[in-house]
Amino acid sequence: MKSTKLDIPGLDELFKEAGRTELLMPRQRVKGITTSWLDIREEWSAYGYGHKRPLRIHPTARQITNYDRALKLGLQLPLEDRKVIWSVSISAQQRHKPNWSKLGRMFKCDRRTVQHNYRGALMRAYYLQ
Repeated sequence: MKSTKLDIPGLDELFKEAGRTELLMPRQRVKGITTSWLDIREEWSAYGYGHKRPLRIHPTARQITNYDRALKLGLQLPLEDRKVIWSVSISAQQRHKPNWSKLGRMFKCDRRTVQHNYRGALMRAYYLQ
């Protein structure tokens, strides 16, 4: 399947969707050896009759494909551009838009400078496609 060249707002949406997919992916766990006894519950209601496990949403095949596409494109960018793009895409997931002030504190510059660097990184990603 041939991938189409995205415009700059399309790249912005691609990286933000990749940030959403990153948060939906299962966490890496280090399996350790447990040597403890099982807890013996004293109440009959403690054996799973009442509470249900929280629902875990998994990414779709399309989201994983776009995630791979964003990763491949991101690896072609310089390190500073990668840091800005992924920081903005992860930050956009908490408030449905990037928290530019928090990103400015993280990068030790003004929020408008972070926005300018983000736009520049998206332009460089556009020309690398």
